[in-house]
Amino acid sequence: MRSLCLKIISLVLNKYEDHEFCSDWWDKFFSAVKPLIEKFKQETASSEKPSSLLSCFTAMSGNNKLVALLCWKESLVPDIFSIISVNSASETVIYCVLKFVENLLNLDHQFNGEDNAAQTVLLSNIEVLMDSMCCLFGRDNAIKRYTSSIYFSSHYLLRY
Repeated sequence: MRSLCLKIISLVLNKYEDHEFCSDWWDKFFSAVKPLIEKFKQETASSEKPSSLLSCFTAMSGNNKLVALLCWKESLVPDIFSIISVNSASETVIYCVLKFVENLLNLDHQFNGEDNAAQTVLLSNIEVLMDSMCCLFGRDNAIKRYTSSIYFSSHYLLRY
């Protein structure tokens, strides 16, 4: 039931990205998912498909109004970034994390040079992201296994 609710929230966030949700709603959301966030990295990295919670965070990463909320818990973004360094993470989970990163990079590019939340999230976690990417590409079978899931251009990362 909880997973279905999170999936619906993810769909609403994607479809109505311009809607202003009040801060009380976000307080309720993060209070409700707090137990899930505690074990988020471990459970997401070991699942075959991206979790509904990861889908919510991916939707938030593509919305300039919501991206700052990803800093609700200090370890959330580093946990998301580090999922790609886990050997057992499935291709679809890695794809979702890379989509999360791409969303942040696209938001930062949209607000070119302006001080924005996406830039803050990226720059404050850039070391974790780069370490995780190095782990991903350092695997023996990385080229064969992840070629189809790595679709965004390296020029995004070169800007940072």
